Amino acid sequence: MMNFGFIKEIKVKQSRLIVALDIGTTKVCAVVGEVNAASGSDRRGRPDRFNEPAEWQGHAGLRGTARSNVTIIGVGSAPSRGIKKGDVTSMEGIVDSIGHAVHEAGIMAGVEIRAVHLGITGRHIDCIASHGIVAVKDEEIKQKDIESVIEAAKAVAIPFDREMLHVIPVDFSVNGQSGITDPRGMGGVRLETDVQIITAASTSVQNLIRSCQKAGLEVINVIFQPLASAMAVLTEDEKHLGVAVIDIGGGTTDIALFQDGNIFHSAVMAIGGNNFTNDLAIGLRISTREAEEIKKRFGSSHFAMMKEDEYIEIGRTDERVIKNIPRSYLVEILQPRAEELFGLVREEITRNGYYKNLNSGVVLTGGAVIMEGMDVMAENILELPVRIGRPASVDGISDDLSNPAYAAAFGVVQYAAAECDAEEEHDGDNLLAGFTTRMKGWVGDLFRT
Repeated sequence: MMNFGFIKEIKVKQSRLIVALDIGTTKVCAVVGEVNAASGSDRRGRPDRFNEPAEWQGHAGLRGTARSNVTIIGVGSAPSRGIKKGDVTSMEGIVDSIGHAVHEAGIMAGVEIRAVHLGITGRHIDCIASHGIVAVKDEEIKQKDIESVIEAAKAVAIPFDREMLHVIPVDFSVNGQSGITDPRGMGGVRLETDVQIITAASTSVQNLIRSCQKAGLEVINVIFQPLASAMAVLTEDEKHLGVAVIDIGGGTTDIALFQDGNIFHSAVMAIGGNNFTNDLAIGLRISTREAEEIKKRFGSSHFAMMKEDEYIEIGRTDERVIKNIPRSYLVEILQPRAEELFGLVREEITRNGYYKNLNSGVVLTGGAVIMEGMDVMAENILELPVRIGRPASVDGISDDLSNPAYAAAFGVVQYAAAECDAEEEHDGDNLLAGFTTRMKGWVGDLFRT
C-alpha cells in the first residue's frame, strides 16, 4: 500500500464535538454533532454495543441499531464545484465549496471548525473478501488472538496505488465452528475469521484530504459513505434479516448489502441523479441549472404517479412563459433512466446469489430518491419491498433536514460518535477498539467560540 506522509495512525484527542463532511458531486455538506454527556454507556467501564466502533458492533460493521447519541447543532451546505463521481477535478473549486459549507455549519453551531470526519465514495472504491486463520497458543482465545487473526486476514495483495479504508470482521470460527460473534474466553486451538476489506484509490483519497487541508481543515478519519448511510437509515431487524442500502447521489449510486448484522458486499456505480438532470436538459433543450430545478419540482420516474392533463411551465424569462408542456414529457425522459439505473442495481444484487439474502428488501436513500416514483420504480424492477430511508433517529434534526439527501452526512456523525465512545471507554476491553483500519491525520481540539 502507498503510505502518505501526512496520514498518521494515531489516537485522536477526544472532543465532544464531531464534524462530518460529505463531499458529493452535487453538494458539499458539513454537519456538526455534539456527543451527549451520557451517550448510551453504563459508564462502569464497559460500553454497550451502541458505543462500540462502527466496524465492531457485535462482531461486524453496523450490527447495532443507529441509536442517537449525538445532537445535531449545525448544518451547512454549498453547491459542489470541482468534483465528479468522487474524484477531484478542480482543487480550487472544491476547496471553495468546502470552505462555504464548513463556515455555514460553524456559524449555526457557534463553533470554530478545525477538523472533520470525511465521508468518501466514488468509482474507485472496491470491496474484497478475505480469510484469516491462526493457531491459539494458550488454548483460550484472548484479545491478542483476535488481533492476530485479523492481521492474518489483512495479509492480502493490495495494489501499491490503493489504501485500505476499513477492515470489517464478518464472522469468527473456533475449531471449525462458525457463526461466533465474540470468541474471547472460548477454548480452542484454531481461530478463523472472514473479513470485508474496503479499499480506495490512494490518489483519490489524497486529493480529497489535501482539499480539506487547503480549506484549513485536518481530516481525522476517512469513512466509506454507504457504511455511514446504513447507520443513519437502517433498523436492527433489517440488518439481521438481510437488506440492501441503495444510496443514489448526484454522481454515483452506492450499494451496500447486509445480513446477520454484517455488511457482506458493496459496490459503487457511476450513475446518479445528475444523469436524470442531463437527460432533461437535452430532451427539453434547457440549461442544466433549469433542468435540475424542474426535476426537483416536477420530476417523476413513473407514469402511474401522473395526473391526466397536467401541464408545467418552463423557460421563464422576465415573467414571460416560454413553454407550457405536459408533465408527462418529463416522465418520458426520466422513466427510461430510472429503469436503467435499477436494472443495473438488480444485476449487482443478483450476482453471486446475493438476491436471496435480502429478506427485508431495499432501503433507498440519497438526494436523487426524493424524485416522485423512484420507490415505485425500484419495487417494480427489483421485485423486493422498498422504502425510503431518512435519518430521522438523530436528535436535533428539523423536518426540513430529515430527508435522504442528508443521510450520508448524518451517518458519518453517528459513525464517528460510536468510534469516539468506544475509544473513550476502553483501550482493551472492547473486542476491536483501536483496531479498525482507518486513515487518521493529526488534529487539534475543536473549541467553542
